[in-house]
Amino acid sequence: MKKYMFLISTSLLFVFTSLYAEAPITKENTRIGTLEFTADYPTDQTVQKLYEEMDFQRAVQAYMWAMPTVALNEMYLANNKKFGLNFGDQIFLKGYITPKNMGLTPNDTTIYTIVYLDLSKEPYIVESPAGAYGVIDDYWQRPISEIGALGPDKGKGGKFLILPPDYKGKAPKGYFVVQSNTNKVMYMVRAFVKNDDVKSAVESLTKVTVYPLSKAKNPTKQKVVDGSSAVDTIAPKGFEYWERLSSIIDTEPVQERDRFFMAMLKPLGIEKGKKFAPNEKQKKILTEAAEVGFRMSQAVSFAPRFENVVAYPNTHWEYVITMNPNQKAENYEQLDERLDYTFEAITMAEGMVKHIVGAGSQYYEATRDKDGKWLDGSNTYTLHIPANVPVKEFWSVTVYDNMTRSMIDTDTQKPSLSSKNSDIVKNSDGSINIYFGPTAPKGKEANWIKTIPNKGWFTYFRWYSPTEAFFDQTWKLKDIEKSDIK
Repeated sequence: MKKYMFLISTSLLFVFTSLYAEAPITKENTRIGTLEFTADYPTDQTVQKLYEEMDFQRAVQAYMWAMPTVALNEMYLANNKKFGLNFGDQIFLKGYITPKNMGLTPNDTTIYTIVYLDLSKEPYIVESPAGAYGVIDDYWQRPISEIGALGPDKGKGGKFLILPPDYKGKAPKGYFVVQSNTNKVMYMVRAFVKNDDVKSAVESLTKVTVYPLSKAKNPTKQKVVDGSSAVDTIAPKGFEYWERLSSIIDTEPVQERDRFFMAMLKPLGIEKGKKFAPNEKQKKILTEAAEVGFRMSQAVSFAPRFENVVAYPNTHWEYVITMNPNQKAENYEQLDERLDYTFEAITMAEGMVKHIVGAGSQYYEATRDKDGKWLDGSNTYTLHIPANVPVKEFWSVTVYDNMTRSMIDTDTQKPSLSSKNSDIVKNSDGSINIYFGPTAPKGKEANWIKTIPNKGWFTYFRWYSPTEAFFDQTWKLKDIEKSDIK
């Protein structure tokens, strides 16, 4: 009897032991490393690894998604810190921007004035002068109104009433009424310099006037800030980028298109209406994601993989702008296309992309030479510009640093050349050769832009008020070519 009881007990012990024994660990090799599972369930360590990777990947994508608004906001913050600029004040440039002013692909051939507005409390009125050309952008760099020849004022100037999101009041008459999708907007206009008369161009923009709707009958005089001295308006790298984004999210309405991004940011400590106080693990993920996000942004912007990005067939000239101004395509929001542009540049207007003969502006970009190699400041290059550039106003070619996306800063302080340069030397047929390199070719100094050895650069070619030969491409640019000229 005892023998049978022992056998039964042993059998039951074996059964229960088998029931509670752990399944063997299996392993899976993936691009994020080896993952471990028991009975096809992830181990605790694998769960933690997967979540950390998920948070990292989402943070990288969020970094690139946020580029338009973080970049635009940084320009306000930098001027606020340097000059005491506030919303409603005017940043006024009393001359050309110099390379000491770090910003996303500005140029030193036009005169600008900028006003940032916060509509969260009430609408604002901007009195825009005749002859001013520009745009009012929302805080995602979507144009809500053109200013000038392509705007409702038709270049004659007028009063623009800018309404905040979901404005319920009745707009008074006598204004060009525009509605914003965001609480904050930017009004940015420029004046063309005619016959080297910088003073007149500057004076034309002093007539810009800004005040809240409640002061319409007795406008208050806004503060005017001279933004001509050096200021760095480039969005910060690393963890600071997320501090900027969190602040923007707190003060702006969530766009319907962005609700999934809000969900992705929540586990990282960024949530509308809540203090941004990430723990050490979240901070580490965000910091590393910003580093990768920056480099991914650089790849998207300097090596875009969109269709029809090439401006001139069989060359390396590309369209600077590959997105629609409203950032929408037929079946999707243009996430990568807007990153392509806003990583390098600031502000968007219809007049920068539309086929408008004799008005607006157009922009092409080169990052590579004729052989498809990146432009390197150690080398000397030649750009041949055919005669009769198709523009009513002027053309320019500007060199930018490939990391800061700002005008190249050398001891010459000459990052660009244009049809305004009276000393530029033309060839016998009216064409022009532009030279880029660390030293000027002998006798070619007037046609030379200095570059920095072992430093990458890229260039924008701009047409202001392009004519038909630009659009039908009967006039074309050839590639920038590496040269042995001394």
